[in-house]
Amino acid sequence: MDELSERLARLTPLRERPRSDVDSDPYLRDIVERNLEVAAQCCIDICHRIIALEGARKPRDHHEAIMRMGELGVPPPEFAANLAPIAGFRNILIHEYLLTGMRCTGI
Repeated sequence: MDELSERLARLTPLRERPRSDVDSDPYLRDIVERNLEVAAQCCIDICHRIIALEGARKPRDHHEAIMRMGELGVPPPEFAANLAPIAGFRNILIHEYLLTGMRCTGI
């Protein structure tokens, strides 16, 4: 939870920046993407931890883990349904990062 709070705090000052600032500044875009990636992973990790502590049925993937939290009532089911797509968003951020890294190393 501390890591999630820290990542969200790092993003807070950037909320008022226009999208064009992020699009035109690769350093700023890296800051936003990395903090969003870690925040999303924190949410997913929290879900898996609570599921394990509750002895709930193991999810097949991260999306299902968030949905399972809604089934448990932590958070409410409708909030979990709105949050669950963050699992796919996290995957997009990670794979984009990996592709960029592969281009840099010549792989």
